[in-house]
This record gives sequence, structure tokens and C-alpha cells, in this order.
Amino acid sequence: MIKQYPSKPELETAFKTIRQAQVPQIPDVVLALRAELARTEPNVKAVANLIAQDLALTGQILKRVNSPVFALSKKVTSVQQAVSLIGINRLVNLVTAEAVERLLEHPPGAARVIWESIMEQAQVAVAIAQKVTDLSLEEVYLFGIMHDVGSLIFAEQLDNYGYEWVLRSGSPQSLLAHEQAALGVDHTTVGFLLASIWQLPDHLTLAIYHHHAANYQQLEDARVRALVAITQLTHALMALPFGTHDQPEMLAYRDRGRLELDISEEDWAGLCKHAMEGSWPS
Repeated sequence: MIKQYPSKPELETAFKTIRQAQVPQIPDVVLALRAELARTEPNVKAVANLIAQDLALTGQILKRVNSPVFALSKKVTSVQQAVSLIGINRLVNLVTAEAVERLLEHPPGAARVIWESIMEQAQVAVAIAQKVTDLSLEEVYLFGIMHDVGSLIFAEQLDNYGYEWVLRSGSPQSLLAHEQAALGVDHTTVGFLLASIWQLPDHLTLAIYHHHAANYQQLEDARVRALVAITQLTHALMALPFGTHDQPEMLAYRDRGRLELDISEEDWAGLCKHAMEGSWPS
């Protein structure tokens, strides 16, 4: 039987790790938007006004909404228009993703390699999600940039972590074991706790915790299973150019993910082609 949540001792160790890393606080606008979204009847005008207070964030949101990824039929020129076209839930997820990206970008040292990979993973995840019609691209993108955030924290605390992270990319379980041996906790638990502190949706935090699980099919929430499947397929695709796609864990990631999401042979072949060419939508 799969363990749904981290244990209390695991969370205590993760909390100490986060505190030592001096992780920045999520912007107040995100917390305010999450609070508004939690209301029985969220106020559309209130959501638009909160976002509009941050001009730089507003510009990034409009740029993202108008990108080819979202394929809207007309250009969006205001936050109010964005709310009416894509809805409150999708817009708040997109704002959260953009805020997290601004918060974490330009990390120092070895973390830079990890961050660049995370951003590519987010693009790959969205490309996969486009093959699955019932998934929100905004939520998948948010998950894509959050699921390995624990690794960014570890890069600040462990010597040569960036090297180990790259070396063990084809065998994530060995990376988790390395983290446990060094710090007594792994990046999935740290990511789960940080996402919870930042008030991200429960199913997204759970997907972060389980994103390397071999038995995630036992999880009841289909949204969690779908996000985990996407990130495991992402790992399998990103392994292709490096020739590590035939590692046992990558093959298992591929097979489980395709089964969970019902990815066709044609769609998978197209994704593999993009992976080998290094071309993903942005």
C-alpha cells in the first residue's frame, strides 16, 4: 500500500532544511489570490485587481497567455480579458507559476544547471499535457517548475550536488538515496513541504511528493496520478538525447506514464522527435 503523505519526522527534517536554506517568501499577491480562490464564490474583479497591482507580473502573464502554447483565438490585452477567456482557476495557476519562476530564477553556482533543466522540464510537461485533453496546461506548467524545487535547495547545502544530480538523472532512486544519506531527507519531501507552505493546491503538493514513486497508480486522485505520469514521461523524454533512456527506471517511467495517460504510438513518436531535436513550445 502506498504511503500518501510524508511522516512527521520526515517533515521536521524537511522544515529544518528549508529554514537553513533561507528560502524566499512567496509574493503576497499569490497568497491573496489563493485565498480568494478558496472562497465559495471567488470575485472575478478582485482577482483581476490583485494581479494588476504588479505591472511586471501582469506583463508576463499577458505574454504567456498570448503565446502559441495557449492558442487563443484572439489577442488578450488585459487581465480582465484573460480572466474571462481562461477562467479564474487557470489564471491563478498561471500567476503562481510566473511568480515562482521570478522567485527562483538566476540561482547561484550549481543550482543554475538544475534550474535550467527544471525550466526545460516544464516545457516538456506542457507538450505532453497537450496530448491529454482534460489537463490544465497552467497547472502542469506550475507543477513542472515546482516538482524539483527541493533539488535547488539541496544544491546550496551539499557540495557537488549539481554533479550528482546530473550523474544520477537516469536513476532517480539513486539520487533520492544519495540525498537521504547526506541530509536525512529527499527533494520530494522538501518540495512537498515548500509547496504546502506556499499554499499550492493539495493535489499538486501530493504529486510533488510522489513524482518519483514506482507505485503511484495506487493513488486515488486521478489528478495526482496524471501529474506524476507527466513528470515521469518528461524524465524519460529528456533522457533520450543523452542515451540514458534505456535505463530500467526510465523504461519503467515511460511505460507507466504512457499507460496512465493513454499516450498513443503516434503522439509518443512525435514527442520523442521533439526531444531529440530539443524543440519544445515556449
